[in-house]
Amino acid sequence: MQKFMKNLEKKFGRYAIPDLINYFILFYVASTVISLFMPGIYYNFLALDFEKIMHGQIWRLVTFILAPASLDGMFGILFFIITVHIYYLFGHSLENIWGAFRFNLYFIGGIVLTVLAELLLFITTGQSAYYGGMNYLYQSMFFAFCVLFPEERFLIYFVFPVKAKVLAVLDAVLLAAEMFQYLRVGLYSYCVAIVIAMLNFLIFFYWYKGLDRYSPRQVKRRKEFKRQTMRPQGVTKHQCAVCGRNEVSNPELSFRFCSKCNGNYEYCEEHLFTHQHIR
Repeated sequence: MQKFMKNLEKKFGRYAIPDLINYFILFYVASTVISLFMPGIYYNFLALDFEKIMHGQIWRLVTFILAPASLDGMFGILFFIITVHIYYLFGHSLENIWGAFRFNLYFIGGIVLTVLAELLLFITTGQSAYYGGMNYLYQSMFFAFCVLFPEERFLIYFVFPVKAKVLAVLDAVLLAAEMFQYLRVGLYSYCVAIVIAMLNFLIFFYWYKGLDRYSPRQVKRRKEFKRQTMRPQGVTKHQCAVCGRNEVSNPELSFRFCSKCNGNYEYCEEHLFTHQHIR
């Protein structure tokens, strides 16, 4: 599958849209501002509703991505500003690591999967309306960021520093509880949207060496490597096999092992997906 995706990128990579997240942030901000003056326009004319799509409102297949944020008082506005900044940070961080084509594939692929899943739900249960927009796809970006940068710290309430991996676990628990509540009240479309967003995240990361590092084989390799490379205090433990940067010279970088290389070769986040495999 890795080889197939590389060939796909060679053929269609030139069509990738750079800085794709910028356009979606622009849509998000514009739809939120418009909803202040026309509160019901999204739910009445733009949301994903297959019953209305079947009656000719085909534009809903695309316009459902324009779901606005809720601006409820000063805290709502502040939260909206923070959310926009976070979406920008996550989107550009992922694109810098994966490249424009792979980020396009991840993001647009998630949209297509959401539409197909909602269509299947409409055919099987008759439930047609979905008003969640892009919320869960954006949330899948958060999980992707946390896998790539688990030690990154966020300031909760601008005071308490919490690592990304801790926030990811807490968010996963809240997401599971949210799904349970939706199931209880019969909002299956929201559950489907969550599952599709997370499934897109899991599949993509397994293909591109995000989650396979947790496999027993990789865990065993890392433990053996640590035993073999016990060094005196003051000597670096992580070093990129391409550029030579380490955790001392560049503490902001994350380092990962490559399962395709013969031997215990470690790479920084910049060269993890771009290096030539050592056979």
